[in-house]
Amino acid sequence: MNITKHIFRLSFIGLILFASPTAFAQELKGKQKKTMTQLQRDIKYLASDELMGRATGTDGEKKSAEYIARAFAANKLEPKGEQGYFQKFSITTLRIANKTSEFNVNGNALKLYNEYYPLSYSANDKEANSAVVVAGYGIVNDHRDDYANVNSTVRIVGINIGSPDGIHPHSKFLAWHGISIRVDEAIKHGAVAVVFYRSSEGVEKPSGELSLKMEPSSIPVVFLDQVRPNLKDFSYATVKVNILTDEDTGYNVIGFNDNGAENTIVIGAHHDHLGQGQHGNSLAENSNEIHNGADDNASGTAALISIAKLLKRAKKWNKNNNYLFISFSGEEMGLLGSKYFVNHPTVDLATVNYMINMDMIGMLNEEKVLIINGVGTSPAFTTALTELDKVMVGINSTTLGNSGIGPSDHTSFYLKGIPSLHYF
Repeated sequence: MNITKHIFRLSFIGLILFASPTAFAQELKGKQKKTMTQLQRDIKYLASDELMGRATGTDGEKKSAEYIARAFAANKLEPKGEQGYFQKFSITTLRIANKTSEFNVNGNALKLYNEYYPLSYSANDKEANSAVVVAGYGIVNDHRDDYANVNSTVRIVGINIGSPDGIHPHSKFLAWHGISIRVDEAIKHGAVAVVFYRSSEGVEKPSGELSLKMEPSSIPVVFLDQVRPNLKDFSYATVKVNILTDEDTGYNVIGFNDNGAENTIVIGAHHDHLGQGQHGNSLAENSNEIHNGADDNASGTAALISIAKLLKRAKKWNKNNNYLFISFSGEEMGLLGSKYFVNHPTVDLATVNYMINMDMIGMLNEEKVLIINGVGTSPAFTTALTELDKVMVGINSTTLGNSGIGPSDHTSFYLKGIPSLHYF
């Protein structure tokens, strides 16, 4: 089948699911009514208080995964996870400095969270004992080289966390205001640890809360919680960072419609949400309340389940491709589940033709516009998707975005070179 025609048909199925039931309730008959009833039933359960907002690593998220797996089984999809329908991956749910951490300067011990604290980019269980050198602002670019006259090899490097022309959006050193780029530069110059400090109260202190998402560097990184003009009186130091961590398990749910075809299409939607705001992404005034996530993304998950069933029925035209249905977890924590899948695929990614991602498809505003991103990731998409306006039900128009990069799981596939669409 022509790929343009195939994308068009898949998109048309999606539009039928996305449209509000009240928009064409008079036209629904038989199987369509059953599909709409099932969509509502799936969303009602996934967004119920029983699942407590489906935060990754919680019992609610596991229950949602089990519900989706049962639906995949009912639709006679082949299990394609690593344990049946499930693909498990670890997530970090706690990172906090242990009291065994140490920062000793010229023989004097500083107090953790009183006089210093580790930063998120710090390595764990690493220790450095060495002389201290100061490398200005730690910047090396076309405008300056703060390491030009500094022997930082096997040294602890002190860095002013400010900027030569101030911390503001118009600084010509804006790209160097981040901690990680300066630590990476220090490592490149042989540093065994980095101590950041600030020379003015006007410079904001970095967060003392250790990120759950950031990959750490290879050396200890701490912030000296004192305003100082410089660190010239620091002769030698010991820096030891020990971080307590805790991990939980997230669940991708994967089912396969194997038609014995050469190519496979991935259709995905994340099933996790914000729980009770425990991972810090909540915008609610009371972040401890249950975030039910009907739109984000019980809607996409319900559509995923229904599309799997509809494709089983579409025997006349759906046999030219295999279909891999993936309900991701960890999306709200930084696309963790989709990143894990593309790095641990359960099918050969070389056979994946393209990926369709459904994230927040359950609500239409008064303009009734469907946004489809990623159109520029394949020349075939433009032709197919510009035809959708002719067949839409309950949607007035589409807005097409070219980029394959965005805050949802299609990005993980696009970064592996797979054309990807995001319905929103």
